[in-house]
Amino acid sequence: MQVSKTLGIIFLLLAMGCTPNTPRVKKTHLISPTKSLLQAISIVDENTAWVSGHRATFLRTVNGGSDWSAFSYEPIDSLQFRDLHAFNSEEIILMSAGPGKLSRIFRFSLQAGFEETYVMPYEQGFLNTIEFWDDERGLAFGDSFNRELFVLKTADGGRSWTSIDPNQLPPAGEGEGGFAASGTCITSRPGGKAWIGTGAGGNTRVLFTSDYGDSWETYEVPLVKGPSAGITSIRMSDDQTGLIVGGDLGITDQYTDNMALTNDGGQTWQLTTSPVTKGAFYGSDLMSWENASILIASGPNGIDYSTDLGQTYINLDTGNYWAVDLHPSGFGLATGTDGKILKLTVQ
Repeated sequence: MQVSKTLGIIFLLLAMGCTPNTPRVKKTHLISPTKSLLQAISIVDENTAWVSGHRATFLRTVNGGSDWSAFSYEPIDSLQFRDLHAFNSEEIILMSAGPGKLSRIFRFSLQAGFEETYVMPYEQGFLNTIEFWDDERGLAFGDSFNRELFVLKTADGGRSWTSIDPNQLPPAGEGEGGFAASGTCITSRPGGKAWIGTGAGGNTRVLFTSDYGDSWETYEVPLVKGPSAGITSIRMSDDQTGLIVGGDLGITDQYTDNMALTNDGGQTWQLTTSPVTKGAFYGSDLMSWENASILIASGPNGIDYSTDLGQTYINLDTGNYWAVDLHPSGFGLATGTDGKILKLTVQ
């Protein structure tokens, strides 16, 4: 290991207050009411979570995953709800991905049902992810077209959306966009900070705003680049410490440069060592736990986690899981193909 990389990891460990008290992640296979691919997770608290996916399907639990209620958008049952954001146990935002009008945003509540609040007006458009700072302000990110990045913002809880002027955004790379794989290619922090991970077309970088999307900076990253490569998931555990994962979606049986950490708010990134699982990762999370840290990543070939910020890894599962999310309470979920749901418990 290079000296500079070692020092960077040590700094990250110290910054997160890591101690020899090593956490562990336990998994429990849950009974799912669907066979649809589940691609996104939003956890409200230690009992309540929503997940969403294909066939216009989304689910809710209010007892930590023991039981699930299933919902769907019957007018267009082919929609792929590749991201969602839960405000609470009764109200959520759903985002469907796809070319043109298949990219849509809905508000849903148990009392009022569905309210469609955005339909992509451009044939070249394709939404990838949504993210909220609070109950009112949020962003949505889509693939670029006409050499312009595409970012939406809302200031009324997703009831209306406006496009950020491309002149406020960096110029787009050829074919640059995101990966609508786990609903985590945007991450946000209080005070208007947000980071977007991009990829595709030979582009891989991080876009950063500190003022709710009014202005943007770009940061280079060391992940693999290519037509179908880049960042699939970005997470920040605080304003300085963060994780990006991804890879080349066309390389399924080899290791690539697909995971990196930052300790300076995303300005610079250091590759971790190779995980156990080969191929690309689609989802990830990074959190502090009792003066330690947990890094976790999921993808078509399995789930790995690390308690030393990417120096060593433990393989948790070899199944096909697209999304993973951990709550500060120690309750977590992973979801994937055929309706698979894992309950994760941090101990």
